[in-house]
Amino acid sequence: MQRIPAILALSLLLPACGGGEAEPETAQLPPVFVIGMDGLEWDVMLPLLKEGRLPHFQAMIERGVGGGLETFQPTFSPVVWTTIATGATPQQHGVLNFSEPKPNGLPYTSNARKVPAVWNIVSEAERSVLSVGWWVSWPAEPVNGRIVASYAAQAQGQVFWKAGVWEEGLPELTYPEDLIYDVLPLLEKGAPTGPLRTGYDALFEVIPGEARLSPQDPVDPWEFPRVRDSFFRIGYHGDATHLAIFEQELAKDVADLNMVYFGLPDVAGHFWWRYYQPDEFEYAIPQEHVDLLQKRIDAAYEAADSWLGRIVEAAPENARFLIVSDHGMHAANRRNPQHPQSGAHEDAPPGVLIAAGPGIAARGILPEVEWRYSAQFGRQRREVVLQAPERIGSVFDVTPTILQWMGIPHAADMNGEPLVGLATGEATLATAQPPVGTYATGFRPATAPRVPKDGLNEDFERSFLDQLGYSEAAEEQAARDQEEGGD
Repeated sequence: MQRIPAILALSLLLPACGGGEAEPETAQLPPVFVIGMDGLEWDVMLPLLKEGRLPHFQAMIERGVGGGLETFQPTFSPVVWTTIATGATPQQHGVLNFSEPKPNGLPYTSNARKVPAVWNIVSEAERSVLSVGWWVSWPAEPVNGRIVASYAAQAQGQVFWKAGVWEEGLPELTYPEDLIYDVLPLLEKGAPTGPLRTGYDALFEVIPGEARLSPQDPVDPWEFPRVRDSFFRIGYHGDATHLAIFEQELAKDVADLNMVYFGLPDVAGHFWWRYYQPDEFEYAIPQEHVDLLQKRIDAAYEAADSWLGRIVEAAPENARFLIVSDHGMHAANRRNPQHPQSGAHEDAPPGVLIAAGPGIAARGILPEVEWRYSAQFGRQRREVVLQAPERIGSVFDVTPTILQWMGIPHAADMNGEPLVGLATGEATLATAQPPVGTYATGFRPATAPRVPKDGLNEDFERSFLDQLGYSEAAEEQAARDQEEGGD
């Protein structure tokens, strides 16, 4: 896989101090905040921004820059988010799908990753780390700081919300280990049956309970969206809980690198697109379903905006922000009313990147340009043309950029480069460092994926891959990988 070359550049450029050209001490650099927001789509965001419904995104864009972020196939969350966290290709980092090939078929875990993640590199540079909920981060790795890990997927609700299981059966959920005792009360509050239900119901409204068209008709007209709702609710509770954990840890101490992941925009797109754009589908959608559910994608973006606002409020005034989406989203499975997903991204639509903070030029949303990319569904390939904000870079460039912002060299064997070039005034590239050869030398060897507790792999496949409609796509991709020799 070839690195996607950057067309635009993004740099952190700091004013020279006292006329000198010496680099600042890294301890004096502002903290970096990386906010992963899965599945953000500019076609959804732009109308909401124009209507003033995403004020915190808008404020971030106005003092920085927003544009498209190129991604790749297979556009599966564990694969792309691991690339974002390493700057490496899937073949380099070893996370090739949701799960390793069968017969084992276990979900990938952090010990199976072949190269260091950005939190490892930053720790080795004696800088501090805080990471909450990042994909494929369980078991939590020892770092110079704190990690609250995520096993396989946030949507794995019946596992995530058994808080006692995390404490007793997943001792490596956190690093340091005793951090679990600070986190556990928030996990308990975040359970789908807990107090967060009120906030969810206010945002998304309640789907009607079981109903019959007539005593003779056993069909429940709301059963299909209600099943989707049960998993969507878990996604909301998971994100809201990760936000609470992140805020709690920031109140203790802001790290040099602060990372958090939210998945709700992605889950909203998968489940509710048929109601968001009903005219895109070739089957009839009950109008009462559209009336109730059409606003759910917008509401998910508004929730994400409010979470961004809370993080900005908790961050120091000089913090630098990088908001990253691993891909976009669009209507899919237009002819199949029973497919769990009516929105999808397997053809790698561009994601979103927003950056703001000291030294980043205030350029706002970059102009819309024509994007052309090769889409693949099954064995069919086609060229897709769409209009979206101009490209800033690719998912491969995120980790090199984070390292540059922190005054740490990126590695020559990473598949991306620091996004440089958007200077402010007479600022100088104070944090630029020549690349090192690799950070992989001496990194602990990769081992087979681990299972935290007996039966969790079966829970994962049943509750997440099947219900989200990923199993079929994942199996097709695994077959292609095997046929093509993993290329």
